[in-house]
Amino acid sequence: MSRGIEMLLLLLIVALWLGRSGAYSVPKATVKVNSPKGFEVSIPDEPGITLFAFHGKVNAEMDDLSDQTWATDIVTSRNGRWTYHNRSHKLQQGDVLYYWTTARYHGVDYHNYNQRYVVGGGQGANTQRIDARGSGGGHQPIVVNGQPTINIYVA
Repeated sequence: MSRGIEMLLLLLIVALWLGRSGAYSVPKATVKVNSPKGFEVSIPDEPGITLFAFHGKVNAEMDDLSDQTWATDIVTSRNGRWTYHNRSHKLQQGDVLYYWTTARYHGVDYHNYNQRYVVGGGQGANTQRIDARGSGGGHQPIVVNGQPTINIYVA
């Protein structure tokens, strides 16, 4: 092979690798506040992910990549999700969870920096406001983190 063809093939391989490595975006994390304490941060599993990392802090922004309260690597997905479980910290209404996540996708780490979640901030698509006085009676489920938890019957 001539030197020119070798260089062209090498440039093509590098261009393909760079195109593939820049195309992946870490899925937006889901935050779930547990009662009476604890929380979970997770992303959906998908082929090619071999690690999920969570780095977070409450009520104070992170100044740099080492400024965090929690830093954990999750090496196994369960039930179709990569999940960080915190079973001890109690998040209060109005607390702000500042965090960033990493997904190792086909051996390359991709990050989703500068994320935040406000506890009770109504960020979920399933958040509902309930009128306790009712209007003509009816059945209204309370939805927390996408799951119906209690039913209220208004007469």
